[in-house]
Amino acid sequence: MLTHTYFLQKVLDDAKNKNIDPDVYVYNIAPDLLTIHPRIGPDKTHKIKRALQIPEQYSKSAYVIFHLLVDDLSHYGYICSDCEEGFNSDSKGYSYLKGRPLIESILELHKIIKKEISYSQAVYQSHLIIEMIYDLVILKHINSFKTIDLLVEAINFTEKNKMNEFSATMNWLYDLEGNEITEVMKSALCFITKESMEGLMNIEGRINLYKDKFGLQSNERLFYDVLKNLFQQAIDLIDDDELFFLETMQVIKNYSSLPAFKQLF
Repeated sequence: MLTHTYFLQKVLDDAKNKNIDPDVYVYNIAPDLLTIHPRIGPDKTHKIKRALQIPEQYSKSAYVIFHLLVDDLSHYGYICSDCEEGFNSDSKGYSYLKGRPLIESILELHKIIKKEISYSQAVYQSHLIIEMIYDLVILKHINSFKTIDLLVEAINFTEKNKMNEFSATMNWLYDLEGNEITEVMKSALCFITKESMEGLMNIEGRINLYKDKFGLQSNERLFYDVLKNLFQQAIDLIDDDELFFLETMQVIKNYSSLPAFKQLF
């Protein structure tokens, strides 16, 4: 969510329209934010037509689509014409290409704790580690743009001032009920705080997220050493800093013929 927020900050910083309410950043992270709810999965939040025609009253849906276009280039290397196409272990997306050198280390890590994992699962995990570590690599930019402060402010602003509009838009876009959106935002207020976000802005925080997500636990020193080296390797692999942002924005700018994108470029 921090990387997506930072990318949108960069775009809006260059845009002519400076009078933009902070709730646009909540729309931008909605595909990930909504999955806080136990009944809302990423398959639902990411499976939207990228060329969706957006009515004026739901114009902020464009920021949701912006998120999905960035995801497409990270996951596939191209914009999906209709929606997410599913897992492809041979993907040419940025996070998969960068993550390839991690695959053998992931397989080794699982062997240490005698936990079965297929090659395809290791490929999937490799791309996820790249995505998890990316905002640590660009941390100096995130700090410079005060991205954490902005994201926390955006969630609080939306919950206090824009819930009717946000709920109506999410209902149109995803067919979600108002009570579901309310539950998501209440959870977001608890979990997405400046303290909690800053607590994750280090390699140990990301390692713990990875371990918890995939149920990887061991007290063996070898396991920890391989795990630490895996994440350090991931940091070293992202040696292009802002290149992914620049290339991604150029592709999206060329794609952005939708009227809803005029406020972005």
